[in-house]
Amino acid sequence: MQVRGRTVVVTGASSGIGKATAKEFARRGANIVLASRNRAKLERLAGDLLPLATRVIPVDVTERLSVEALMRKSVEEFGSVDILVNNAGVALFAPVADGNLDNARYLFDVNFWGAVNCIQAAVPYMRDQGRGHIANVSSIAGRVSPPYMGMYSATKHALAAVSNSLRNELAGSGIGVSTVYPGLTQTSITENMLQEVEAPDIPLFIRWASAEVVARRVYQAVRWNIRDVFVSPEDIFSMVADAVTPQLSDLVMRYFIKPGPRRHVSFRPPAGDREQSSETAE
Repeated sequence: MQVRGRTVVVTGASSGIGKATAKEFARRGANIVLASRNRAKLERLAGDLLPLATRVIPVDVTERLSVEALMRKSVEEFGSVDILVNNAGVALFAPVADGNLDNARYLFDVNFWGAVNCIQAAVPYMRDQGRGHIANVSSIAGRVSPPYMGMYSATKHALAAVSNSLRNELAGSGIGVSTVYPGLTQTSITENMLQEVEAPDIPLFIRWASAEVVARRVYQAVRWNIRDVFVSPEDIFSMVADAVTPQLSDLVMRYFIKPGPRRHVSFRPPAGDREQSSETAE
């Protein structure tokens, strides 16, 4: 799909991959709708993108009415919703066997159900237009499940599964669907990952991709209607190794991913502590 003059809705646009993706599409001449919970960060980004056509719309993707308002306002502002980049997400490092289920449920509310909310709100407009593209930002963890990231991986596996079904359901409608699988990326989601057990340091020899590299891959997925998009050779290698030599892959992950002390943390702290809590949803 040509993106110049098209309307792109980017969720989780206030930082990281979402922010870089908004800039990438703006550079390509698209109208940009910046969506996340953090209005202040969105407005700063919109200022950086001037004089390009942008609209700031704060949204909580876990709230259906908020998402429906996002799509309606996008159409009122620009006349269409052509491209949806489902990027909003949170991360969790926690054991499966005895992790906090409230944290796991919130993780699914944002990473999976939030994306579904956006899809169901955007597709009717795209069908009426006879065109559109949905890019779901999954993760290489949606193909390989590291220890203590099982719940996070489950949300990304689920998002990939929805992408595959949706692509076939929308065949012939003019709406494309892509899944993007970033690996380790230099973004705030890793810095603000909720850790029920302390996560280990990443070995120095492992390369991190920049958010800008991931953003270019998101653009390429939309521009050329690419089904599955991977970011780095290392990501592809880890996926192939897990499929071909799963026992060795398990041993390597167990060696490098060892948990630290247990922590009592929550995505939803008590009301009195919310002002001091870390932002984790962008």
